Amino acid sequence: MVAVFGTTISPYLFFWQSAEEVEDETLAGSGSLLDHPADAPAELSRIGFDTYIGMAFSNLIAFFIILTTAVTLNKAGITNIATSADAAQALRPIAGEFAFLLFSLGIIGTGLLALPVLAGSAAYAIGELRGWRIGLEQKPEDAKAFYGVIALAFALGLLMLFLPIDPIKALFWSAVLNGVIAVPLMIATMIVVSNRKHLGPFVAPLGLKIMGWLATAVMAAATVAMFAL
Repeated sequence: MVAVFGTTISPYLFFWQSAEEVEDETLAGSGSLLDHPADAPAELSRIGFDTYIGMAFSNLIAFFIILTTAVTLNKAGITNIATSADAAQALRPIAGEFAFLLFSLGIIGTGLLALPVLAGSAAYAIGELRGWRIGLEQKPEDAKAFYGVIALAFALGLLMLFLPIDPIKALFWSAVLNGVIAVPLMIATMIVVSNRKHLGPFVAPLGLKIMGWLATAVMAAATVAMFAL
């Protein structure tokens, strides 16, 4: 359960989305909403629409991944997948010779989508902590440390290919770790979005505060239960 939560409310999303929104505002020249409150309704509406649509699609896709796995692999009694090749082999009775092609295309597509986001999120988080010049709109020579972290993250990802690590189990435990780390980040986020001193009129409305703290409580309860059991 913690792993499922960890893939849904992943810590890297806290850094990636917020950093991208700041970059968009910077490139548009609109600046902080605290300095330009008249722009707030349109901007917050756009951000909200983008977030809700993204959440809907991501959860819909996750649901069908779980459903498809249940009616194929689990139904056939295959519950221990160690590698991507094992998963593709398990799908052979359904997809035939196309199983490997379909699975390979899926893995490649997922990698192309995930690697820039994951590596970029690490660079944003470390860059903000260290006070570096950050942003994908920056030229590499103007943000060497930022792009260096991205390159290092890619290199570490490639290095894992040569380590005796079960990639499927690594994915699972990284999701569990995400779920655990997300709890303090969610608590910090809820404190910040409720702070009128720093956000002025842009604090989260009551409904979002209730949902946010409820989600935080559920994540924390799942994490505590995992360690307790």
